[in-house]
Amino acid sequence: MLARFFLPVLLLISIGLSADPRPPSGIPEIDSLPLNDWKAQSHPLSTFKAVSLSAVFPGGGQFYGGHPVRGSFLVGLESVLFGLSLYTYLVDLPRLDRVTSDYLDSANSAFDRMMRLTPDQRASSVDKSTFEISIQRARNNASLRLQKADLANSQLAWAIGLHFYGMADALEIARKSQNPDPKSRSIEKAMWCGLAFPGGAQLYNERYGKFGMLWMALGASAVSAWSRQNVVESLNLSIASARAEEGTGGIATDVEQLDVDRTLYRKRRNQYYWGMALLYVYGVLDGMVDAALSDFDKPNRYALEPGSTPLSAVAVVHF
Repeated sequence: MLARFFLPVLLLISIGLSADPRPPSGIPEIDSLPLNDWKAQSHPLSTFKAVSLSAVFPGGGQFYGGHPVRGSFLVGLESVLFGLSLYTYLVDLPRLDRVTSDYLDSANSAFDRMMRLTPDQRASSVDKSTFEISIQRARNNASLRLQKADLANSQLAWAIGLHFYGMADALEIARKSQNPDPKSRSIEKAMWCGLAFPGGAQLYNERYGKFGMLWMALGASAVSAWSRQNVVESLNLSIASARAEEGTGGIATDVEQLDVDRTLYRKRRNQYYWGMALLYVYGVLDGMVDAALSDFDKPNRYALEPGSTPLSAVAVVHF
């Protein structure tokens, strides 16, 4: 009894799912391929609503446009990045500032007591040891604070960039729902647009999501490189001060470790510079590929034809 009821229902569902909304291309091999278009929209979306929802709430435009997986990814990753950066700014950095201030106060107190002693008494005074230890710990905390601030700067930059990508992606979802048929694009125009402006090729192809992702990476890389440069400059000052104190009876500092840290942050800074250059080149090439594939499923664009000899074939590409 149940089988008699469910079989017709399943048959109707299978017929509905197998309906192919694509216009016929004229090539049986292409028209017979199954369609799995996860981006298809049942009705046009509001561009203003999609972008506004993404601006107010991470992934809001994606949820509105029927992309819950993408929206959930944006919510989760943005929340983690924003949360980590804000915790560092609001909790870790103030705590390190307080600890450093306490060490400096202890060093000042020990220094004041030392000044009341004779030179012979200062050499063996406990206050001298307290002063040196407090100064060294204050320096270590200041260095740790600089590194944590550098990491928080990068996390916040990537979070803001990810939010911008979400808005651009929501714009593309809305535009595609209004005009699902892609236009044919010129490879040459895409190349020149990409060369003239990073992401220009993506704007020309109306791939706003890719434009947002490209600028997310470029902007976050630029902020990260700037932050790494600040660390390098601070380490340069620390190394210069440590070398000036050598041989003067000042506080001993591990200059070699400072130099290792400076080399490490220089490498990280340079990696971001190289990354931005590669992203620029990638943007141009990606735009050219998208333009070339803009009319991929149209007849006579790409074809595989029989060759002049038996069992041979010729690939044909029309530009």
